[in-house]
Amino acid sequence: MITNDELRLKVRQIINEMHDDSAVTLLSDDTRSIDEHIATLLPDAVLWIQRNKGWGSLNPKDATDAKVKDNGDGTGEITLPEDFVKLIAIRMEGWQRPCFQMYPSESAVAAAQHNHYTRAGCCRPVCVESYNAAGRVVLSYYSLPQESQPQVKELLYEARYNPDEGLSGSDTALHKAVAYQCAAMLFNIFERRDCANSLMGIAAAYCNNFQSNEKQ
Repeated sequence: MITNDELRLKVRQIINEMHDDSAVTLLSDDTRSIDEHIATLLPDAVLWIQRNKGWGSLNPKDATDAKVKDNGDGTGEITLPEDFVKLIAIRMEGWQRPCFQMYPSESAVAAAQHNHYTRAGCCRPVCVESYNAAGRVVLSYYSLPQESQPQVKELLYEARYNPDEGLSGSDTALHKAVAYQCAAMLFNIFERRDCANSLMGIAAAYCNNFQSNEKQ
């Protein structure tokens, strides 16, 4: 885990490492103003990394206690937490393997689940993503054995960033990616495009588990 203050310090360290003349105006700005910008940008930086990374998990949380709405035919729905961003894994009691993704409700895979003869079973279950009237993400699962009770055995997801909680997990490379992305966004605000592009490239490298070209 990394706290909000630790993330903020990492972003400031990155800014201080940019020694070219284009950083002078930014670094001479009021310290409190810079910290306020960082605080505002961190949630967006985390979300950008979550949506663009090619490996690992960022800010994982457990929702195994989520309530299930049973449809009575081996299928059901789970309304996911408000801070849900991306599914990591779900396994229902009676499944032989977990699901690691949700298919869009308009996909061909989702359409096949509406037919009793073509829908998935407990050997290779399928999850579909939709939204309820309140805008919450709903996970529909297919399917359970007839004799099984609808119970969540495991449900892990990536959550939106909460400054009061910091970032959970131990993927330090992804934590670095967040810091570099946040610094890139900050330089963009101050119209320092070259610095922003350079830092965004480093963030993308960490996102994809490539060797970073950050300054040592």
